[in-house]
Amino acid sequence: METLSGIDHKLFLIMNSWNTSWLNPLMVLFSGQILWLPLFAFIFLKAHKQFDRTSFYLFLLFLLLALVASDVTSSYLLKNLTKRLRPCRVAEIKAIINNFGQRCGGRFGFVSSHASNAFCTIVFSFSILKFQSLRPHLVWIFPVIVGFSRIYLGVHYPGDVFVGMIVGASWGLILAQLFKSRALGSKPG
Repeated sequence: METLSGIDHKLFLIMNSWNTSWLNPLMVLFSGQILWLPLFAFIFLKAHKQFDRTSFYLFLLFLLLALVASDVTSSYLLKNLTKRLRPCRVAEIKAIINNFGQRCGGRFGFVSSHASNAFCTIVFSFSILKFQSLRPHLVWIFPVIVGFSRIYLGVHYPGDVFVGMIVGASWGLILAQLFKSRALGSKPG
């Protein structure tokens, strides 16, 4: 475990040092909540077009359940079980990391709730909805940048983000499968 932690620390310091003046405000933007509004609006509109009324409300319910499961797992269960300090709370490196005025957040950082919830949203939505005009690889840009922004801003180690991605993707897949089995034959059209 110590070897993995050491690699994580070194990777963090390398990735956190990739700062440039033009990228700093973008990373702060991707780490905030404002970009979630157009994403959710896009997903809601797609679901509204593809489902009947009952299936649409079921879709929203299951997306909400997926996000609650993802957030509770990442924000409460894993952070409180592991009690791994965020890099911005570690005295030995606090002075050398770049944080661009970003608030450090809670005491513990394993796992990244931002990464978990971003991956949960994308995996759940894109496992169910059809996006003919959208290239599949483009959907991953949002959650990947959200995850990277957390390292860039000095509030998470790469391992926090990576495991957060796995947690979120897992909950997204589980709830997408439950939705598909409960939607009583309603399929996106």
